[in-house]
Amino acid sequence: MAEELRFFLRTAVYSAVIGLVYWFASYEVAGSVMLAFVVLATGLVVGLFFFAVRETRGELDPRSGGPMQRAGMAIARIVGFAEPRGPAGEQPIAAGLEPLPTRSAWPLVAGGAATMLGLGLVYGPWLSLPGIVVAGFAIWGWLTQMDAPR
Repeated sequence: MAEELRFFLRTAVYSAVIGLVYWFASYEVAGSVMLAFVVLATGLVVGLFFFAVRETRGELDPRSGGPMQRAGMAIARIVGFAEPRGPAGEQPIAAGLEPLPTRSAWPLVAGGAATMLGLGLVYGPWLSLPGIVVAGFAIWGWLTQMDAPR
């Protein structure tokens, strides 16, 4: 089973447990129904894409399998749920170590600028203009940090 499917399956199980706890703790209908729909939606995603992944087993040959298998192969490969075969598929995390990026405050500054720009849309340009200036500094700082020696 692909890791993406496991993610949705864990989400469905977690939402089901939380939904039961929520129902017995509050007896509130609207929240329980919303959590039930989360369980149904994620369960539907797991079911459909599990079917698509199961249908893609085998080689990608236009003559192999029926129309359902060919459609499943196409959908799964487009979405990215086709599991790789060979040595790359056996140990996906066994790749070599990659260098970690250096610590930086610029993502935090860029987040503050984005917040100021978003609030400027609500409250007016008096908040957007400083947000544009802060965003410019954040972009400049982030780009110049990438060229700095490590």
